[in-house]
Amino acid sequence: MKIVIAGASGGVGWHLSNAFDRKYHHLILTYNTNKGGVLKPEKATHEIIQCNFTVPDQVAAAFDGITGIDVLINTMGTTANSLVKDMVEDEWNRVIESNLKTVFISCATLLKKMTPNGHIINMSSVLAATGMIGASNYAAAKGGVESFTRSFAKECLRVNVNVNAIALGYFDTGMGKDLPDAIKDFAMKRIPKRSFGDPSEIIKLVKYIISTNYLVGQVIHLDGGLT
Repeated sequence: MKIVIAGASGGVGWHLSNAFDRKYHHLILTYNTNKGGVLKPEKATHEIIQCNFTVPDQVAAAFDGITGIDVLINTMGTTANSLVKDMVEDEWNRVIESNLKTVFISCATLLKKMTPNGHIINMSSVLAATGMIGASNYAAAKGGVESFTRSFAKECLRVNVNVNAIALGYFDTGMGKDLPDAIKDFAMKRIPKRSFGDPSEIIKLVKYIISTNYLVGQVIHLDGGLT
């Protein structure tokens, strides 16, 4: 399979890259600024591409000549937490662009390069459903990703590409590792499983999604019972 992991330098992207590093795969791994965070595959053929997914022309240039994509996984995103009353416009715009605009540009640009029966998976967050004090920009962006996924999935039926999203809870990787202890303790008390998720659970779900052709426009919550 030819698999694009957009945002491969993040924690989730790294684990996905590692899981799909198999000799029968061709991986296209992208990063924006943190090339050092990208896994260098040892078994799969691969390309590592610098690409800012908020800039359409840059995405088009980076993927010029690339066709036959079987799986596209969008994991891009960032946070800039602040109470709304204290949030400056740049913090709002930066998080909306990094988490939502990137998904739109990725899907709009790369759909034409997908194979029939291909899969697009957009990573969302439990915060789209629950909200969080100090993360209104992030929650709004991920809510947008989920609404976009549902609508875009219906459009993609015309070209036989399956689109779904995964709403992640708290995991022992990426942003989950960088949370302050107070936030981790607060989150742990709310999770019925009483633990952060292991990244292997994300891999299992991704592999299931790309194994089926009857799952369309769904937002699957992987959060230990939080929602």
